[in-house]
Amino acid sequence: MARPRRPDPAQEAREAGLALLREKAVLLPLLGEIHFIPDKPHQFVADQGWLAVTPKGSVYLHPTRRASADEWARVIGIGVVCLGFGMVRGRAPQDLWETACLLSAERFCDELKLGQLPEVLWHGPVVVPAGGEDALFRRWCADAVDPALARWHRWWCGGRPLFVGLDGKGVDHWRKPPDWPALLAEGIAQGVGRALRVVAGRETAAGHVTPADSPAQRARRRLMDSYPLLGALAAGFDLEEGLAQCRQYDIQVAAIDVGARTIWMNPTARLTDAQALFVFAHELLHAGLNHGSRRRGRDPLLWNVACDFLINAWLIDMGVGTAPALGLLHDPTLAAHSAEEVYDLLARNLRRARKLITLRGPGQPDMLGEARDGPFVDAEEYCRRALAQGLERWLFGGGRGTIPAGLIEAIRSLSQPPIPWDVRLAEWFDERFPPPELRRSYARPSRRQSATPGIPRPSPLKPPEEQRKSRVFGVVLDTSGSMPPQLLGKALGAIASYSLAHDVYAVRLVCCDAAAYDDGWVEPERLLERFTLKGRGGTVLQPGVDCLSRLAQRGEFPRHGPLLLITDGECEDALEIAFDHAFLLPEGRRLPFVPGGKVFAVK
Repeated sequence: MARPRRPDPAQEAREAGLALLREKAVLLPLLGEIHFIPDKPHQFVADQGWLAVTPKGSVYLHPTRRASADEWARVIGIGVVCLGFGMVRGRAPQDLWETACLLSAERFCDELKLGQLPEVLWHGPVVVPAGGEDALFRRWCADAVDPALARWHRWWCGGRPLFVGLDGKGVDHWRKPPDWPALLAEGIAQGVGRALRVVAGRETAAGHVTPADSPAQRARRRLMDSYPLLGALAAGFDLEEGLAQCRQYDIQVAAIDVGARTIWMNPTARLTDAQALFVFAHELLHAGLNHGSRRRGRDPLLWNVACDFLINAWLIDMGVGTAPALGLLHDPTLAAHSAEEVYDLLARNLRRARKLITLRGPGQPDMLGEARDGPFVDAEEYCRRALAQGLERWLFGGGRGTIPAGLIEAIRSLSQPPIPWDVRLAEWFDERFPPPELRRSYARPSRRQSATPGIPRPSPLKPPEEQRKSRVFGVVLDTSGSMPPQLLGKALGAIASYSLAHDVYAVRLVCCDAAAYDDGWVEPERLLERFTLKGRGGTVLQPGVDCLSRLAQRGEFPRHGPLLLITDGECEDALEIAFDHAFLLPEGRRLPFVPGGKVFAVK
């Protein structure tokens, strides 16, 4: 029975070093044309040397020299680079020429971060001039070379030449040498291409292909290249296709987290390129239209479904890809509505609406998380700005293609900053209490101007008492235990300030929890002082409205209002209000019914 062959550590280290070389795309074309030969008879490589190189592409290696894989990778790489730069040729004095070539090739390997030199081949710092090995060789021919570098060359070659077979009569005399510089140029081009693929996420640094050529990644690149409306948004989001994460979040097709700037797409969904384009654009529009922050206390699933109906209709009108079967929520009759209006329509049949399926799956919204502030820029602000810039690029490019008018209107409305609640409340007061007409009269003496003391001037008259007393309105104030004190303070302060600014005579204040407490007519100035409120029990607003209705029937309150209701939204499901009215709510809260008047959200 034959004995098992003993492993050769030197051979294994050389092969491991060659494997490291093949990971460098720059050297691959050269390595494909080079023959690596262990010089067992030491025909070209000295006992104390490392390798020898022929101009036709044979690299002879020391057969038994011990070194690590990194060290062999650097040593062999220097010989390969010498071939690639066309250095393997004769030039007297040969030892100076070879030393200059070794130093120039070593600098190139340093830039490639290729292995490390064996300790025996370390040397002091040497500056290679801009002209490379030629300039270094000419300088040494004019001036003496450093003796330390001469010894360094001997450690490389063991007293023999590094470049052998220069006369063309070696063992590879039959071979026609390839164009080594052209092969190196090809390798550099491949290296640049790999670097770009690594940056784009299509390949790892080790050369392994990533899922970047999946339909999702191709859809992302296509949006960036061919769709100016969504290109900037697509560039700002990372794409995750990890199956484990999709299972963790129970994502059947796709989902988005605007705060994390990440879009997840399940690789097992088996989307075509057209379907992946549609799905990716769908998730980007969720981000660009700020659907996360616009929810404002609405049911997450129902709000997601309402937004999906509009997004899918717009994408189908634009002809962006093909809609997948799962998560296709499309109703052409809803395209003319806003997301808030679609939500109110869906809320009429909650049981049916909750059975609708989003791209994440049945009963789950595909908008994950909440918009979070980054260290420098708000995520939703970035998305809003990117979508607006995409619209401008589309318009600047001539408006090729089709963008639905509803989508353009939605983008432009988001580009305008929202009006603060206190400004909107002031406008509401302006509509109900216009400035009283200014009247002047000569019946009373007036101040005369010093420039024209002989000309009498009319003096302003105060409005009639009846007109002043008609400038009143009612306030139903929710004083239940759920009302935050900050909201009560802000609301009463704003009401008092605007009442004084608009010459409001008095406010009819009704506190309301489970019952109504009529505080009578209150002067606006008193609301700015310490004011005692009644209640802090349950929440029912209808008794407060009924209290003002009875006062209106007795002529103690205007029949048409106006009336301002201040509540946190935790009230009954329906209110019957015959007055001109408006609601004041904390930001993020919603009324459990469709309001008949304006709603102001207090921050």
